[in-house]
Amino acid sequence: MKLKAVLSKIFPVAVLRHLAHHNCSLIWLCCIGWATAAAAQSPSFESTLHYSTLWRHTPKLTIRTGQVVWGQELGLRWQTQGRQPWHQWHRYPAFGLALAHFYLGAAAHDRAWGLLPSLSVPILRRPRWLAVFRLGTGLGYVARPYDAFSNPAQNAIGSHWNNFTQFRLGAEARLNPHWRLQAGACLNHFSNGSSELPNFGINLPSAFATLNWSPQAWREADFVRSPEPRRGGRRWGGLATGGLALVEYSTFDGPRYPVWTAAGAAFFQFNKINRFLLGAEYESHRGVYEWGIRSGAFRQKDEARRGATRLALSLADEFLFGPLGVQVLAGIYLPGSRINQYVPSPWYSKLSLRYYLPPLFGTPLRLHAGIALKAHKTTAEYISLTAGLVF
Repeated sequence: MKLKAVLSKIFPVAVLRHLAHHNCSLIWLCCIGWATAAAAQSPSFESTLHYSTLWRHTPKLTIRTGQVVWGQELGLRWQTQGRQPWHQWHRYPAFGLALAHFYLGAAAHDRAWGLLPSLSVPILRRPRWLAVFRLGTGLGYVARPYDAFSNPAQNAIGSHWNNFTQFRLGAEARLNPHWRLQAGACLNHFSNGSSELPNFGINLPSAFATLNWSPQAWREADFVRSPEPRRGGRRWGGLATGGLALVEYSTFDGPRYPVWTAAGAAFFQFNKINRFLLGAEYESHRGVYEWGIRSGAFRQKDEARRGATRLALSLADEFLFGPLGVQVLAGIYLPGSRINQYVPSPWYSKLSLRYYLPPLFGTPLRLHAGIALKAHKTTAEYISLTAGLVF
C-alpha cells in the first residue's frame, strides 16, 4: 500500500483539515505544555514595549516596509522553581501567555494581534541577573489581509487568522524579590503557512523592554535542587512521525491541497533533556501534482507523482521540557531529476512542538502529537499537524 494511503488511514482527514486551517491546536498544544509544568505556581504580571521595523525580507513584497512599528504585550509568567528535576536541569525556565499588538500602518495590513504561549529558557543564571532565550508560538490576527477586490495591493498576508511566532533574546535584572526588568532583541513573525496565498509573511525585528511584577516574593534560595542526575537512562532510540498540511499552491484564492508527510530518525540522547537526531523525510505535495498536470509540466500521472514526491535528509536537535518537546531541524533535498521538482530552495528548516504521552504499558514506547512549521529561507511553506511514536 502506498505511504500516502497508509497515512490517510491513520489520520482522520476531516478533523485534520479543520484544525490545520484554523491552527487551533497550536494554542492548545502550547497551553498543555506550560500548564502541565506550571501547575500550582503563582503567576507574575508583565508588560512589554517593542520598537520595531517592518523588514523587507523579499523583493516580492508590495506593502510598505522600513517604517517604525510600535508594539505592546500584556501577559502572565509562571516561574518554575524545581518541583520537577528538569526544572533545575534547564536552569529553571518560565512559561508565559501574552496578548500582543502591533500597528503596521495603513499601507501594510493595518494592525496585527497575537495570543502567544511562550517558553523562556535561561542561558546563564546568576543571583541578580540572567541571560534568557524565549520561544513563543500561537495564534495571530491581521486586520486587513490581501483581498482580490478590497485590498489587492498588499501581499504579505492572505488571511485574517495566522500563526504568530516570536524568537526573543534578552538580559534580565532582578531589582528586588518582586520586580524584574528585561531588555533585548527579538523577531516577530506572522504567517499562515500558505493555507491562503499570498503568504510572504510579516517579519518584525525589534528591540524590547519588559517590566515584570510578582505578587509573591521569590529568591534564588527558594529554588529546589534536585538530587537526580541529568545524565543516565537510554542513550539510543528512534522516532517516527507522520503529518498533514493544507496549502494553496501557485494561485491566489485557489483550492487547498494536502501535503502528506512522514519522517523517521535515529537519535542519540546526550542527557535526559536533549537529543540529536539524524533522519529522512518524505512528502507528497498534491499541489505540485495538480499544477503540473494542468500546466503541462508533467505529461503523465506517474511522472506527476514522482515530481510531487520530496525526499530529504535531516539533522535535528530536540530539547525536552517534561512532556513538551521543542525540535529545530535542518533538511536538504536529495538530488534526482524526477523527484523533488519545484522545491523553492535546496534546503529548508522546520520548527516542531510535540506533546509526549506517558509511556505505553511500562515500556519505552511513547506516542506524541504536535505541530510543525516548515520554511524555505524566510518564507513559511506549511504548518502541519503531526503524530507519531518514540522508542
